[in-house]
Amino acid sequence: MINTYNDSLANPDIFKQLSVKDMLFVYYKCPQISRLIQLYNHYNLIAFSLEGERTLHQGGKAWRVTPKTSYFQRKSAYVQELSDAQHWKVLAFHIPDQFLINFVKEYLDFLPTTNLPSTNSDMFIKIELNAVTEAYFYSLLPYFSKPEKQSEKLLELKFKELFLTILTNPANKQLLSYILQLNTTDKPPIWQVMEKNYLYGLTLKEYAQLSRRSLSAFKRDFKLHYAESPGKWLTNKRLEHACVLLKTTQQTITDVTLNAGFKNVSHFSRRFKEKYNIPPISYKNLHSNQIEKKKDF
Repeated sequence: MINTYNDSLANPDIFKQLSVKDMLFVYYKCPQISRLIQLYNHYNLIAFSLEGERTLHQGGKAWRVTPKTSYFQRKSAYVQELSDAQHWKVLAFHIPDQFLINFVKEYLDFLPTTNLPSTNSDMFIKIELNAVTEAYFYSLLPYFSKPEKQSEKLLELKFKELFLTILTNPANKQLLSYILQLNTTDKPPIWQVMEKNYLYGLTLKEYAQLSRRSLSAFKRDFKLHYAESPGKWLTNKRLEHACVLLKTTQQTITDVTLNAGFKNVSHFSRRFKEKYNIPPISYKNLHSNQIEKKKDF
């Protein structure tokens, strides 16, 4: 599983970058080759698509990102799909929770905090743009090509100005609602992190990062909520999802393996047979035959 923040830091030749306190700003042409790739980020992220496009999949939903569109990504894992356009140029901002919390405290009097919607569970929130917002995004691009080190204070002010413009737009109340919630919530609930990310091949340490907990605290809180170990819960949850795919889709066993969060077919097949006393291919054929009989009837 590729951590987009860590991958950007490790490849400055691909991801032109600027560091601003605990934030990371990157400007890049996406190097993706495979049609589908699993990614995750333990920071929040704002992205502005400059050229080309991608489709992002998370929680059974899809977000198509085209030129001059923007989105806010909560900390999560997701699948990124390569489009026919192939290339994709992006300006992205990796932002820790604490910056967002401090920002709200600093600018609360300027934010439209009345009649906000309840926060939904989507990991991606579309950012509605206008001419002013777009101009702010483009005004940051020259900083990536300047040879001299840029003033962190200036870059921070530029970003705050951009972010304030986004949040004062009434069309972005869903995003504002989420950020205000960060200010009142110590940590996201364990169930929310797991239900949104169990299909991705994250390690327990990475799940702990997404939940803003140490590994030991994550395991403790997980056991309190689910009354079983994370490993056992993940396996059972993924097997249940695999059953649905085998019964209701025409996906191959290989595709079901990957889409249910298992790393290889042999491991998936062994676990499936242990739980259901039947190999996955036999399970698939059985239900395919039942569907055909119903059609004939």
